[in-house]
Amino acid sequence: MPQHRGMPLPWILFCFGVIFFWSEHRPHVMNLQSLVAELRGFVGITRKKQIGNLLQFFPIDSKRIIASFGEDAAVIDDGDGVMLLAADGIWSKLMQADPEWSGYCSVLVNVHDIAAMGGWPVAMVDVLSVDDLEVAKRVLQGMKKGIEKFNVPIIGGHLHPDTPYSALDVAILGKARKDAVILSSTARPARLW
Repeated sequence: MPQHRGMPLPWILFCFGVIFFWSEHRPHVMNLQSLVAELRGFVGITRKKQIGNLLQFFPIDSKRIIASFGEDAAVIDDGDGVMLLAADGIWSKLMQADPEWSGYCSVLVNVHDIAAMGGWPVAMVDVLSVDDLEVAKRVLQGMKKGIEKFNVPIIGGHLHPDTPYSALDVAILGKARKDAVILSSTARPARLW
């Protein structure tokens, strides 16, 4: 998979696409400085600053945990290799704007989290909460397209068919060789691997 500074190129392109989509659908002529400014101010990124405040509630006391918070996936020692575990919740604005695309993205972002860590996906589980069965159908159609595209099965999960809102959360299990894990905490400028 093509890489740019340790990130899979499709993930970078996805992020750029989201920025342009959520920037009120107006045409852009961007230079690097304006792109950086857009990224720094993008609500999809700034809203995640609260994650740091949550860490105090989740102490990790296990020698099997190689890496956790701050990485695209947790890295768990599994003998000769490692297990990679990640989860993503789909932003409610995306669910409202395009349920099918949000279903597809729920698979896409999880697969990319595993790939960004140097691993390969094994399987996913999901939690789908909906207040409208038509929305559920469109979300599931998008998820099916993602499953077919990336060849990663959803093997279980949970459905809340009567919530007063729509939400989608997906968790993924991946595997990697110990010597091939890519950690953001050890990344260096201009290092591609």
